[in-house]
Amino acid sequence: MKYFSWYLMILSIVMLALFGCKKNDINENRFLYYEAISTQTEVIKVKFIEWATTDRPGFITEENYNAKKNDTTLVNYCFYLDTKNNDIQNFSAKNIEELNDGKTIELTGRYFKTKKFDDIFPYKESNTYSFKPKDGYFTVFVYESIK
Repeated sequence: MKYFSWYLMILSIVMLALFGCKKNDINENRFLYYEAISTQTEVIKVKFIEWATTDRPGFITEENYNAKKNDTTLVNYCFYLDTKNNDIQNFSAKNIEELNDGKTIELTGRYFKTKKFDDIFPYKESNTYSFKPKDGYFTVFVYESIK
């Protein structure tokens, strides 16, 4: 009985090491299909667009939205969001409210393109991604921080 607490502690450390490494490996492998578009980190103001169909990318820069909002090519300027930082994977309630109210939030990150997403791409379970861009590449902004 005296060694039981040591056993539990060692078992916990081993389990954390095994499953913690597995999660990091999966997270890193998620980005294997991404090809960089941006050569350096950018700060962009992002708006959210809710389309009638759920397979469209729902984010656009404020600048592109203002320039193309009445244009039939608007969807070509939209992109998906992703992050390597698990701590900021989900937006705060305040950020969600701002996006739903048509306001912008600022994100820091880089643009990537991909022809396919992996099985755990954010929100994949609720979107089919049957939308195909004209050039065959989906645009993804991988953000590192939210301002």
